[in-house]
Amino acid sequence: MNDTPPIAELKAVSKSYRTAGGHELKVLDDIDLSVHEGELLALLGQSGSGKSTILRCLTGLVEPTAGRVLASGKPLAGVNSDASIVFQTFALYPWLTVAQNVAVGLMSRRMSRAERDSAVERAIDLIGLGNYHAAYPRELSGGMRQRVGMARALVSQPRLLCLDEAFSALDVLTAENLRQELIALWRSREHELSSIFMVTHNIEEAVEMATRVVVLFPHPGRLGLVLEIPLPYPRDTKSSEFQRLVGIIHECITTMTLPDLPPEPPPAAGQPISRAHTRMESIPYVPVAQILGLMKILHDSPELSNIYEISDEIGTDFGETISIVKAADILDLVDTPKHDVLLTELGRRFVVADREGQRQIFAQQVDKLRLFHIILALLAEHEEVEAERIVKDIATALPYDNPDRTFETMIAWGRYAGLMDLNPKTQMVFVPRDEEATGHAAAN
Repeated sequence: MNDTPPIAELKAVSKSYRTAGGHELKVLDDIDLSVHEGELLALLGQSGSGKSTILRCLTGLVEPTAGRVLASGKPLAGVNSDASIVFQTFALYPWLTVAQNVAVGLMSRRMSRAERDSAVERAIDLIGLGNYHAAYPRELSGGMRQRVGMARALVSQPRLLCLDEAFSALDVLTAENLRQELIALWRSREHELSSIFMVTHNIEEAVEMATRVVVLFPHPGRLGLVLEIPLPYPRDTKSSEFQRLVGIIHECITTMTLPDLPPEPPPAAGQPISRAHTRMESIPYVPVAQILGLMKILHDSPELSNIYEISDEIGTDFGETISIVKAADILDLVDTPKHDVLLTELGRRFVVADREGQRQIFAQQVDKLRLFHIILALLAEHEEVEAERIVKDIATALPYDNPDRTFETMIAWGRYAGLMDLNPKTQMVFVPRDEEATGHAAAN
């Protein structure tokens, strides 16, 4: 493996986009990543961390803003013809049969009708669709549709297969069956397929399938933990070594996202106590309802203090659970020592308060966040403020966050708190009257 150049490689790759508001958003920063011959590499990360952007850069679908993309040691020009992609959504043409959908994967190849038919037949058999050549997507289950997607990706006999959350839309049993079949297919070496690069947010899925796991941290996307997975196949998900490796990744993500920070420093002698946190902190893109739901679970089930158990109880992936916990954490409603999530004294008062009491506590805590002072300070001087102006200020304050999504979340939190609202017609932010604020709180 060391003598053979990587099948796909990113060198010092950075990528920026323009948001809908015209602001530059850096989603990847100085990424060095290689997919080697014969390996199954899993890229783990929360939603919005840049995982899919890395996949698109590796395959040539997206050109990086800076850095180089290599394929088998040579600079990649255009799309990597040795790679195929299976997406999360099935993306099948409903008016085409299974065989016709699979044949779409050969559109860029110049070949005879007989050669194309033979390749389609081989791909269909390879992925277990032997009796479904003439079926239409509407006649297939979700798992069967994803098999068609995989057959379409494999029909061109790629050396590198890329999976973009390929199992996340499937039910648990179907997903597990497909994972095992794909591992067996990759290990059989009865085809051109050498390597698999999979993007996922599922830690257990990554450890179950991959020979190597890389964790991507967000805002902007940058590489964190790189972990070899030396377990033999098939892997026992109940084994102590499997659980140990899962725990290492959990620990890495938790420590990075929910660090045990020191308390806010006291004010200097003679200085007034500020109502704001001293750190300018990002806010997770989390609806108020999810924060309220977490608080209720912690109150009703005090035995659920471990973040992994909470994630199982909520039924969300680990990254989404961390975002919800972080939202409650920055509002001082929970404390997060190590892997625990504990109600603070304020959090306990919040849970038992009536609706208006909860709104008032929420408003007090939002009012302490420095990010919200961008809006609140302007609204203290002006009756209305243009949304575009606020989004620009957010982009300046948090250059690696999506200012549009941050603004939407701030408005949702501010609306529940009764501190601010947005007129969708005029795109002006304003302070609601007391009756408006009460009405919005009740609606939430």
